Amino acid sequence: MERRWGVVMFLVAMLWLLATVMACTTPSPVSMPSPSSTPALAHLVIEVLPIGSEVYLDEARKGYTPLSLHLCAGEYRLRIQHDGYEPFQRQVVLISGQEVRITALLRDTTPPVVMFKPGLTAVQRGQSMPIHAQASDNEGVTALRLFIDGALVSEGNGKFLDYVGDTRDMATGAHDVVIEAQDSAGNVGRASQTVHINAEPTPLPSATLQKVATAPAGVKVYTTTITLPSYPYEPYLKEKMDARYHFKVFGLDRAAYEATNPQPQPRAFNGVVLENQYLKLTFLPELGGRLYQCVFKPSGKKIFYENAVLKPSYWGPLSRAENWWLAAGGMEWALPVQEHGYEWGLPWMYRIERHADGVSIVLRDDIRDDRLRAEIRVTLPADRAYFVVEPRLVNPTSQPIACQFWLNAALTLGSASASPNTEFIYPTERVIVHSSGDSALPGERQIMPWPFYDGRDLSFYRNWHNWLGVFVADIERGYAGAYNHDTELGIVRVFPAKAVPGLKLFAFGKDFPARGEYTDDASEYFEMWAGPCKTFWPEDDVVIGAGQAVNWREIWFPFSQIGGLDIANEEGVVKVTLQGDVVRVGIAVSKAQSGQLQLRWNGQTFFQRTVYLAPEEPLLLEVPLPVGAQKSGQLDVLLRGQGGAIFLEYEAAF
Repeated sequence: MERRWGVVMFLVAMLWLLATVMACTTPSPVSMPSPSSTPALAHLVIEVLPIGSEVYLDEARKGYTPLSLHLCAGEYRLRIQHDGYEPFQRQVVLISGQEVRITALLRDTTPPVVMFKPGLTAVQRGQSMPIHAQASDNEGVTALRLFIDGALVSEGNGKFLDYVGDTRDMATGAHDVVIEAQDSAGNVGRASQTVHINAEPTPLPSATLQKVATAPAGVKVYTTTITLPSYPYEPYLKEKMDARYHFKVFGLDRAAYEATNPQPQPRAFNGVVLENQYLKLTFLPELGGRLYQCVFKPSGKKIFYENAVLKPSYWGPLSRAENWWLAAGGMEWALPVQEHGYEWGLPWMYRIERHADGVSIVLRDDIRDDRLRAEIRVTLPADRAYFVVEPRLVNPTSQPIACQFWLNAALTLGSASASPNTEFIYPTERVIVHSSGDSALPGERQIMPWPFYDGRDLSFYRNWHNWLGVFVADIERGYAGAYNHDTELGIVRVFPAKAVPGLKLFAFGKDFPARGEYTDDASEYFEMWAGPCKTFWPEDDVVIGAGQAVNWREIWFPFSQIGGLDIANEEGVVKVTLQGDVVRVGIAVSKAQSGQLQLRWNGQTFFQRTVYLAPEEPLLLEVPLPVGAQKSGQLDVLLRGQGGAIFLEYEAAF
């Protein structure tokens, strides 16, 4: 069949060529021309972009580019056209037996189309003003610019624009917002809308009370306002560029700032709240997109530190005269350099995503393609007493980039200031000292045993004399946490140890001399750091290939009333002690469920019972060892679900 079709196509081509030859020849009325008298055809090749442009010769359409034609010698009027482009026209002279090749690029005349995404038309003065737009074009968008009241406030080179405006210095009333898109040919398209700045509150677009009904049962999303006393540092911030990372960096002109004898004033921040029956999470997109507050509702206590004032400290990656890091509290995102990075105090974009089993807030620092970009997804499941953190660092450029990327949580676990009876549960035997103000401890980059050093148990904060920061040298298990024995509130972080080898602990110690650098009430906190870099030093930078990303998933799980932490996973936390011949077992779970609890001593079961567990009802049991049992041995704790599968298991030697 294929051979027969090929023969047919060959015959069609020969007939067309013969017709063309006949058209180029004037036969006598008596005879047909002989083959030797047949004139040679001219060959016209048209390679004009864009592909699919229409080709006309003497106003007769001949086809679409790319196109190859065998024609009679002569002069032709050539026209090539395509919707959205300027037509190409030329007189073409064809000579028998020769080839003429036409190559050209039609000039684009179509401007980009700009569309605002659904968003604000009104906002309260002092709230963020999110503006989202997208441009499309037949050739591609090369620049996207945002103007507010005629002033250029943002510019990028992609087709998406996401901007969070600060309205605190904007007058009430109508403001003109114009998006201007340009393509590679210089065509410009525009769209505009009016945004009203009101004196009265109006809801934010991404998380409004009106949308709560679409969230899963048991999860609420709404906005709030957090007012914090703040020193007036912003007028003294100076912008510069980190050429290596193509990041805008803001440094503080500290001399000019301090010359004003600054005093704190109330400042309002817009907050976005995710809440289920166990946890209430509050985010501040304007302050680095941080997770500012987490309330563990069964106890009513907050896990994070909340500074009584926003005060620019001397700490950070810049010089002492430029640093202005704010020890605001909560969980911050640190990139692309060591310490706290560059973006912990700048506005981040966000959106809300609702799922069948929970709600997520997605926080982004930027959308440009010429630099690293961070995206942090925090999910609150509807039925769990934990939240999920999924950081993602993307390299959209054409070159690999070495960088630092960390999340940092400042914690007090239910206290206004870090309690001396806070216990740090880091399952390792060695740590690497990052820095220390305690001369009795090893110095920078030195290995130190953990938790005991020279008779001091450094797992308890009461034994810290001055500031100390340590990196875990060898991560043995995929969890780490802390427990405040005064408030009976704990936190555990469960993470993939191979993907995220960076684990750091920092705290001040009782003799730290400079609390006034970051607060006005002498409060203290401790920091739990996590990231794909093992340390802050350059040799441990994570390298992200061109077009690649680094990401992972971890959970943060508050719990209470069980006396500490021995082992943990996403399902629960176990704490076991042996006092004399009595085993004390504490279990906290992340989800309400029934289970079968089994205790074994040296392999022999001595306790088994069906138990009910819930985040608001931790399990506390005291069970005597079997009569006549050895006083040393191995205790096994097993908790099975209704299907019989083990979801918590712990082995301990006593």
